[in-house]
Amino acid sequence: VSSSPPVLTLSEVPQPLSADALGLALQQLDLAAPTTLQVPSTFPAELKPPTFCQEQAGKQQWQDVNGYPERDSSRDICAFCHKVLGPQEPMVEAMRKQYHPDCFTCRTCHRLLAGQRYFQRDGCPTCDTCFQATLEKCAKCQRLITEHIVRALGKGYHPSCFSCTACGRAIGTESFAVDEQGDVYCVPDFYRKYAAVCSACERPIVPHDDEDTYKIECLGRSFHESCYRCESCRMPLSPELTENGCYPLDDHLLCKSCHIRWRNESFC
Repeated sequence: VSSSPPVLTLSEVPQPLSADALGLALQQLDLAAPTTLQVPSTFPAELKPPTFCQEQAGKQQWQDVNGYPERDSSRDICAFCHKVLGPQEPMVEAMRKQYHPDCFTCRTCHRLLAGQRYFQRDGCPTCDTCFQATLEKCAKCQRLITEHIVRALGKGYHPSCFSCTACGRAIGTESFAVDEQGDVYCVPDFYRKYAAVCSACERPIVPHDDEDTYKIECLGRSFHESCYRCESCRMPLSPELTENGCYPLDDHLLCKSCHIRWRNESFC
């Protein structure tokens, strides 16, 4: 095996592309932006005409408003028509791209957008009127939703409009509950209004510390699991129909042993 390095002949050295060839290559690039729906641009699309600079070092040069040298016609390509932006042509800078003024238009109604407020929709410029026509109305206030949207119950809301009926606090991404009338509540207010009250401790039966809970119903009353006890010996009662279950007597919750004892005492 030869230990000498390979030799690259002159004919194999890549040659630089000419300005015309490079322009054609750039015209084939896909310059479309990704699919997005954004808030309006911070500033209107800026139209930048070239400005003439005095002769420097014996050569006249064109500079843009930022003081940069004349644009390189082999590098500056309109993002819409993919044609070259001439060094003395005005251009529009928007969406981090460059356009001919006649090319930067609303993609729906074709209105010129140079110097106007615009929106990006699916990566394309859209005028204010066409953008507003695509917006959804808030299910509560019926105004257009122009920024963030909260989707719940099959509808769209402003974040501030999707709030608790009782306390008025915006629910955001928290859990919520809906009553039979369709009113939305935050979880604490829903329990405060609708939760069953324990017959033993007289506190609402609600979850605590993210732990599930359930109510036990007996004799038409509701109980916490921990409050469901024999009224005589305080032994916990099983909600199942077993030997450890409840054996009521005269509207009292009793275990089996206490039930037999109370009944025998009442016969004496």
